[in-house]
Amino acid sequence: FFEEDFFYFKKIFKNKKINIIDIGASDGISALFFIRNLNPKKIYCYEPQKIFYQKLVNLKKRYKFLKLRNYGLGNKINNEIVYYPYIKIFNKKFVLFAYSFPDKKELEKQIDLDFLIKPKIYQDKIRIKKFKIPKEKIKLIKIDTNGSEIDIITSIMPILKRDKPVLIIENNNINKIYIKVKFLKYKKFCVENNRLKKHNSQKNVNIIFK
Repeated sequence: FFEEDFFYFKKIFKNKKINIIDIGASDGISALFFIRNLNPKKIYCYEPQKIFYQKLVNLKKRYKFLKLRNYGLGNKINNEIVYYPYIKIFNKKFVLFAYSFPDKKELEKQIDLDFLIKPKIYQDKIRIKKFKIPKEKIKLIKIDTNGSEIDIITSIMPILKRDKPVLIIENNNINKIYIKVKFLKYKKFCVENNRLKKHNSQKNVNIIFK
């Protein structure tokens, strides 16, 4: 399932060959969307979670142009604590890795929204590294990291300055992100009824910067 925000990229890029960065690539769901709906040359996938990363490795066997990075992005090399909800069934632990949050309180808020029976919370560490700017021109960057978007924007600022890619970012801390990028002439939009509209306070899941 993808929101209409993603489908709007077919209008923006049409059938042009583009390079994409996917930050918070998960198990490859958004990379597959880009493969099926756009025309990617390369997709750089950043995913620190080991189980999801292994699924990306399997996906790369089919799509050789995927470039995989088994770490998250930040301002410095670090091992960062992340939090996941988990449930136990017949004494077996099932960790819900899609709900990874760098902030425990933010995860607790999301649990309150999404779960009738509250799961417990599991703590782990992920590798964080500084961003290395690729040689290729980047046209599109997707960021979905449940709260660490500000640090990521700071980390990838060199590529924003060089290439001015279109950004699609999960609707967290959007006004703070806008303050960081508006000096590059970025404006923020959301998609409503298959049209790009100026974003003010709409509650869309994703916000597009271009």
